[in-house]
Amino acid sequence: MPAECSVPCIELVCAPVDSVMDLQTQVAQAVQVLNHDLQSCNRVAANQWLVHFQHTDAAWEVATKILALDSIHTHDYEVELFASQVLKRKIQSDAGSLKPEDRSALQNALLMSAKKFSTGPSQLLRQICLALSALVLRAVEWRKPVEQLFASLSELQGQGTGSNAILELLTVLPEEVMEDQLVNCSVDPNRRWQFTRELLSHTGAVLEFLLQHTKNDSMENSQLHDKQRKVLRCLLSWVSVGCFLEVPQSSIPTHPLLNFVYNSLQDASTFDLAVEVLTELVSRHETLPQVLLPRMLSVKEALLMPALATGNENIVNGLVSLMAELGQAAPALIAQASTDALALADALLRCVAFPCPDWEIAESTLQFWCTIAEYLLAMGETHGELQKQRALATFIPVYSALLDALVMRSQVGSGEYVEDDLDGNTGLPDGLAHFRVSLDEPLADICRLLGPSQYFAKLLHGADTWCSFDSIVPWQVVEARLFALNMVSDVVLQGGQLLDLTPVMHLLVYMQSGNCAIDPILMNLIHKSGAQVVGSYSGWICSYPNAILPLLSFLAAGLPIPVAASACATALRKMCEDVSSIATEPTTFEGLIRVGEELYNVHLSLQEEEDVVCAIGCVLSTLTSSAELNKALERLLKPSHEAITALLKTDSEGSLKLHSASYAAALEAGIRALHRLGIYFSQLSSSSVDNFNGEEPMLRILAHFWPLLERLLLSRHTEDGGLALAACKTLSHAIQASGRKFSTLLPNIMTALSSNFIAYQSHVCFIRTAAVAVEEFGHESDHGSLFIETLRVFTASDAMSQMNSSYACDQEPELAEAYMNFTSSFVRCCPREVVAASDELLEASFDKAAICCTAMHRGAAIAAMSYMSCFLGAGLSSLMDPGSDKSKLSLATVTAKICYQSGENVISGILYALLGVSAMARVHKATTILQQLAAFCYIGGGDEKLALNWSSLQSWLVAAVQALPPEYLKQGEIETLIATWLSALEAAASDYYKSRGACNGGRTGAAGYMQGDGGRTLKRVLREFADAHRYTTPGFGTT
Repeated sequence: MPAECSVPCIELVCAPVDSVMDLQTQVAQAVQVLNHDLQSCNRVAANQWLVHFQHTDAAWEVATKILALDSIHTHDYEVELFASQVLKRKIQSDAGSLKPEDRSALQNALLMSAKKFSTGPSQLLRQICLALSALVLRAVEWRKPVEQLFASLSELQGQGTGSNAILELLTVLPEEVMEDQLVNCSVDPNRRWQFTRELLSHTGAVLEFLLQHTKNDSMENSQLHDKQRKVLRCLLSWVSVGCFLEVPQSSIPTHPLLNFVYNSLQDASTFDLAVEVLTELVSRHETLPQVLLPRMLSVKEALLMPALATGNENIVNGLVSLMAELGQAAPALIAQASTDALALADALLRCVAFPCPDWEIAESTLQFWCTIAEYLLAMGETHGELQKQRALATFIPVYSALLDALVMRSQVGSGEYVEDDLDGNTGLPDGLAHFRVSLDEPLADICRLLGPSQYFAKLLHGADTWCSFDSIVPWQVVEARLFALNMVSDVVLQGGQLLDLTPVMHLLVYMQSGNCAIDPILMNLIHKSGAQVVGSYSGWICSYPNAILPLLSFLAAGLPIPVAASACATALRKMCEDVSSIATEPTTFEGLIRVGEELYNVHLSLQEEEDVVCAIGCVLSTLTSSAELNKALERLLKPSHEAITALLKTDSEGSLKLHSASYAAALEAGIRALHRLGIYFSQLSSSSVDNFNGEEPMLRILAHFWPLLERLLLSRHTEDGGLALAACKTLSHAIQASGRKFSTLLPNIMTALSSNFIAYQSHVCFIRTAAVAVEEFGHESDHGSLFIETLRVFTASDAMSQMNSSYACDQEPELAEAYMNFTSSFVRCCPREVVAASDELLEASFDKAAICCTAMHRGAAIAAMSYMSCFLGAGLSSLMDPGSDKSKLSLATVTAKICYQSGENVISGILYALLGVSAMARVHKATTILQQLAAFCYIGGGDEKLALNWSSLQSWLVAAVQALPPEYLKQGEIETLIATWLSALEAAASDYYKSRGACNGGRTGAAGYMQGDGGRTLKRVLREFADAHRYTTPGFGTT
């Protein structure tokens, strides 16, 4: 402890305790130090001592004594509050340690304490009552503990101010039930249910008690308001637990307490609680909305209208929540369009337009409007089309006015778009951004009710003046209307009707003229909303051929604007996908190519840049002229070539070692250049390049860039993970796009990938790209030795050598997943003789897979199981192929040898996988693997060369099960598990053999796996095993 700290806390911690009184004194001292000492070290020591004290058995008696002291020897409020909190916590966590007689004594002591502090302090009384209610809830040995408590309360009620304590206790009793259910869950659900039922059996007495307390008029106003608030809070607690379900439902509308609550709305001191009670009642009792709806007209006139006029947010917010809940609880009542219902809708409509600075009030009405709209739209099925049309005729004007109000509230008002207050993603104030997100469903419902034509007509009304030089354009309104148009695009497009977007097209073209004087920040928002409209309705752009070029210019101009960049990039991609004439119109095509050329000067995110490049690539893929395509690609890729070249030159300048700002910029430029190059490869690989006499455009790009890619892969620049990933993605796209023409470069590529992985083993992208190469060229036997060597390098790497436990796999899950996917590609794509020639490597990888399938990381585990299944499936195909060679070097023989060596490890891995995390997600793969393994033993038993039979499987299963730690299985489960699994495995193996034998002589096909009763039985057995042990999370492998 620092020298400046005083010693009282140390003495407090170490002082011997001779009596309960001494301990009380030390508790008081510790609380005083904790709350008031200026030295932080003393406060820490006091806190540690008090925490330790709370866990001692002496805390029960000491805390009880502190609360029971008479007024002469009483401690201060802080000590008493601490004592009450100690008792509450100990009861909630450790009430089972108390003897029955001690529980009874503690309850009596708490009752006396509640009476003692019935006049306050209120927080102390509440803590005492919480402790008492927690004790009663956990009084399992008492018969009808609530009834005993209520008997004690009857005695307490006649003692002076004891009714205050009763009121507080009645408030917290239902709260304790709900709080324990939602948070603590420390009480058995059956016990909680019994307690709740017993509590509700006293509903009549409680409601009568509350009613009596509403009639006490002999108090001063402040005392009366305080008592009314307590009554309302208690009533809310009982309503929440369902007390009015215990009384005849027909009596609720005329219940005196309901009038008390309704009248409490008129008093500002009780308004908020009255709203909560009424809202809770409306949500629970279907008869109440029709009782309260007629009263809402007077509430609107007496409370809501004055509050709207004076800007009283508290009153408006409370009434909105009540009225909205009333409508949501009874949409059929509102849909009748009575005078009261329309008055309620008008009230909420006024609240939508209320200028609340955080949009909370308007947002709280939205669910009401959605509920009513959905009911109206469904009326044709429930009430007939005629009644639906009558209701719509009444409510369409209401929803039309709602659209106006929502557009108004979604506007960016003057002065609200201060740059420092804007949300970085939307460019809007935070509250408005959240409000706009919540308008998705309401605006879609309004569009369905009004119809797309009327919706468009309303939003575009007056739009012909937006581009007029003689009028002042309300740009905030324009931006909000563009937003509202974009939000309903799905609904409009589903209707299939082509609507007139001419005013929007004229507006966007006019904005490009530079003649509109708009605040720059608002201009950016309009640019964003306009781009979103273009993207959403891109399929209609073909109807406006004269607007295509100006629209491309508009979208290109928005790319440098951070707020609008994403919307413009997306719209550009969609427009190029939907408008086929862009490639055939020279001016438009030239404009698009210029966008691509200048892309390196624009600071876009990778996703935004991908959208732009995809847009250009989409247009390029429609070209039919090889010369035109090559010329365009040369222009587009020139900046990328320059950026990669500049990056490669930095080695000689020593910037790599210095990590200077200039190198960081060159590195970022190189990454983006590779990213763009990869997208062009990807886009053109699926294009109409067949028209170009093979794959000439791809080869030209490849010839131009391969020397740079090769130098890059051999340089130290790949130490950077971002650059390595970009280079590998580009290489993967190039391999997939170029096809067999890439074959001559394959040895250099695989060597570069292997050496780079050995140098930077955290970069799994090298393994992933190697897997792509195997998938493309694995079927060519000429490359067999190359792929075997690549597998050897990956398997022998330090990173994979250390992958000898599930823990190690979870430490490097991406590496494990990438390696397992590579081995799967190798087995699946390479010829059988190539796979068989790598027997030692496959055995090592198979053992790794048996370990990795137990990992907590789902992707790594599933990849490992997929590899095991792929390998076993390939071996079985070789075994059952009548024309296959069964010699020493055949794939069937190699698979049998590996199974013989690793069979026990495989079954152990499957067992641990089914005992671990996400076991149910692994049941299907586990079933396939075990069925394949069983089929190999079942079929191979008749072939002496394979040295594998059914006894092998039995011995593996017995050894694997017996090796499990005893705590992982239930007592006596081992014997039944082995017998059950063996029976299911035999049936599954037989099913597989019969099914595969009937499927093309055992050649490749989907038949065989879990197709018969045996396979399905095995899956059921494994699923039941995993379900019965779903909370076991073991680790597997060497620790």
